[in-house]
Amino acid sequence: MKIVVLCGGDSPEREVSLVSGKSVAKALSKNHKVFKLDPVKKDFHKKLVRIKPDCVFIALHGGKGEDGTIQGFLETLNIPYTGSGVCASAICMNKIIMKKILIFHNIPTPEFVLVERKIIPEIPFGYPCVVKPASLGSTIGISIVENSSQLKTGLTKAFRLDREVFVEKFIKGKEITIGIIGNEKLQVLPPIEIRTSRKLYDYHAKYKKGGSQHVIPPEIDKKFLDKASDYAIKTFKVLGCSGFARMEIIIQENGEMFILDVNTVPGLTPLSLLPDAARHAGISFESLCEKIVELGLERCAKN
Repeated sequence: MKIVVLCGGDSPEREVSLVSGKSVAKALSKNHKVFKLDPVKKDFHKKLVRIKPDCVFIALHGGKGEDGTIQGFLETLNIPYTGSGVCASAICMNKIIMKKILIFHNIPTPEFVLVERKIIPEIPFGYPCVVKPASLGSTIGISIVENSSQLKTGLTKAFRLDREVFVEKFIKGKEITIGIIGNEKLQVLPPIEIRTSRKLYDYHAKYKKGGSQHVIPPEIDKKFLDKASDYAIKTFKVLGCSGFARMEIIIQENGEMFILDVNTVPGLTPLSLLPDAARHAGISFESLCEKIVELGLERCAKN
């Protein structure tokens, strides 16, 4: 097959996307003719049409690569692509919309308040709390704040990066991630407990060697992990995800848990969580990439 790997883009996660794209292109080139394209480069669309790929592997993180924009563009060209479709991509990229849907379906997510620019909101759940841009990934623009002064600083920082911002209740507990691959028939990958010495599992902790530890299996009661897996599956389904996705979940000591985020194009770098979970399930990185392509073709053919 001819496969185009899209990576780079113009989001704050560009550098991570380039690393993901390089890894994916290397893995797929063993069995396919692979082309790497960057959507911000000149004549990108002309090159894409000229190649006439059998499938596009989207390795773009954040921004137009993950919010349904590039997915819609590919659909207008009738080119199959990996991952979730337009609607699910858009929903999962906007955490405010995502959280409202989770609440409607009785899936636990931390309490939150919306924020208007230049207005300091009342915080009904108290401090500490978390300031988050609505549509950025990789923990970019997120701040844990302890008081109203820090809140003001955190909001200013978040609004520089996004036009929509919210404040979320801080949940103390162990953070895990659960990856899922599949369309109708889903495979839940082994949960990973994320540990870091930093205050927040931030960009440095995620992408710098030694910034965090991946603990597999997590040192958490199995009945809590089973419940988290059930929530991950339900989340994947109600949001309309397909292909692959990774859920971030916080579990408190008493077993209460909350969905924090859903990544529809999770990182595929050597330090990323989804490939690590796949390895522990006996799935090599090459096989994972092949499976993601197969699922993309299957979804597009059905549509």
